[in-house]
Amino acid sequence: MALTIPEVLGPGGLLARAIPGYEARPAQLEMAGAVAGALKANRPLLVEAGTGTGKTLAYLVPAILSGLKVVVSTGTKNLQEQILKKDVPLLQEHLPVPFTVAGLKGISNYLCLRRFRDHDAMLRARGDDTRELAEFREWCDRTNNGDRAELPDLPDDSPLWREVSANAETRIGPRCVHFEDCFVTRARREAQRADVLVVNHHLFFADLALKAQWPQAQLLPTYEAVIFDEAHQLEDVATDYFGLSVSSLRLGGLARDVRKAVDATHLDARVDGAADHLEKVADALWTVLRARLPRDGRCAAGDEVWRGEPTHAWHEVDTSLEEIEGACGASRPDTADGAEVCAALSRRARAARDDLATIADRSDRRHVYWAETRGRTVLLHASPVDVSEAIREKLLSQVEAAIFTSATLAAGGTFDYVRARLGLQTALEARLDSPFDYARQALLYLPRDLPEPQEPAFAAAAAARIEALLEASDGRAFLLFTSRQKMMQLHQLLCGRIKRWPALLQGERPKHLLLEEFRRRPSVLFATASFWEGVDVVGDALQLVVIDKLPFSPPDDPLVAARCQRLEEEGQDPFAAYQVPRAALTLAQGFGRLIRHRGDRGVVALLDRRASTRGYGRRVLSSLPEECPRTGSLDDVRRFFGRALDPPDGRQL
Repeated sequence: MALTIPEVLGPGGLLARAIPGYEARPAQLEMAGAVAGALKANRPLLVEAGTGTGKTLAYLVPAILSGLKVVVSTGTKNLQEQILKKDVPLLQEHLPVPFTVAGLKGISNYLCLRRFRDHDAMLRARGDDTRELAEFREWCDRTNNGDRAELPDLPDDSPLWREVSANAETRIGPRCVHFEDCFVTRARREAQRADVLVVNHHLFFADLALKAQWPQAQLLPTYEAVIFDEAHQLEDVATDYFGLSVSSLRLGGLARDVRKAVDATHLDARVDGAADHLEKVADALWTVLRARLPRDGRCAAGDEVWRGEPTHAWHEVDTSLEEIEGACGASRPDTADGAEVCAALSRRARAARDDLATIADRSDRRHVYWAETRGRTVLLHASPVDVSEAIREKLLSQVEAAIFTSATLAAGGTFDYVRARLGLQTALEARLDSPFDYARQALLYLPRDLPEPQEPAFAAAAAARIEALLEASDGRAFLLFTSRQKMMQLHQLLCGRIKRWPALLQGERPKHLLLEEFRRRPSVLFATASFWEGVDVVGDALQLVVIDKLPFSPPDDPLVAARCQRLEEEGQDPFAAYQVPRAALTLAQGFGRLIRHRGDRGVVALLDRRASTRGYGRRVLSSLPEECPRTGSLDDVRRFFGRALDPPDGRQL
């Protein structure tokens, strides 16, 4: 007889009998039932499941019991690893149902044996033999899956990994001599055989975008249902993959790979000359663009950016790419491997030409054209203003059983915002509150007496208030900022005044090392966007989360401006329809960093008085737990930290 959801997750169920201390959760059972119903009915489902619901098991169990080929897509690699290394082994041990699960990551997460062979040979020929390289060679000899996650200390921007990782542009497929041993090949074959495949959003949408261009191509095997965890991220991820991008790194990488092909396959010298020419004219393009773009920022890339000299430089780059396309396409290396490399280089040059032409032309009103700089890197983009139609077309028309879940999906108590942004015209809905006792575990501090964030006096006043809050909490705080500029300003103001605690700054060390240090001893972490979500610090290490201001998207951001303009053209109020609900979901994510377990307790402080004094502020706050006490009194905060679990006086603003 087939297992039911309550027989697995309910009181006295399989997991309750097998796991000491297991506690059945009513909200988890309700969510699992909703997921099972949507899979059976082949319907899309929106599920907001509050922190602590246990949503991972609530979708994994019905996915496994459904008998369908299901893809689970996560917002972060950390959650992907947790599912594969913690939740799946738990279910495989205790469920009397045979099932297979595989994980698949983006291609750049895997070592490319061919690229490593070529790069290592070049370094040996030059006499480069560092200790880092020796350790890397040793890892290459023993790894079973070639996943860079096995190298936690490898920097995110490692030049070595960039040269040896697998790459969609350089992959040559079955004709590669390493194809059967290839880590990407192995991972994809395991994915093909699995009942449940766990990926991340970036890979999932890369697959959708690839199939939109070449219907026969695919990164993922055919599936019957998909479950998106951390679904609040989907609009941003879809925007990246349904758009175009050309960067100095992309063209520089093409030139380098052309040179490597010349060395490895003994191509005609004119191909090497074409690479030199591309590097020269591309550098001229980036130089003139860099002079017109903000430093470490983004802006619209309209006529004012392209007028005159940049357009001339683009034509030079286009000519050079055409030269590489023709030279590599006409090359006749003496090996099949070399022929595939040359063909791939020719296709890359053609794709770069097409993308750059689209971006420079700027004629498609469905896209917004913008540019950004990150240090010396220049990036040019054409991004869709609205991804809802693409999601309906490329996903929902093909797979109707699509589950969208997150702790933050309903803005202002409804799913209207996420429905509009993701094109979900008809979908089942479920909202499940967190099991945490926010009335006793948490306090929301909303001061009214600080200047508004745009006023010059705000930074100094905020620094003084943060110092007082840190004294009350004995450090143990995340200070979350809406911009890097504000983070650096407050870090500078506070560093000399909070010497009792280590002041950790995002960017100084890799994220996982910062979190290790934060958990080790009472600390204060200054952070921006990447720490607002997907970060778990359970227990006493984190007892205070300070948020500098309501997290509205910058109105001058090109994507935000284009989306607001589109809503205005449709007769909607862009602030109410886009900015307010987006800020509400972002604030809820920041708030959610605090309470991760029934034993956690602490204070969230939002230093923006507009949350209490403006009508839109109250609408943003409506996405936070209603039962959490709110106060404007610093004395209430001190009392909260000075007593056990006694609640504060609960004054509401």
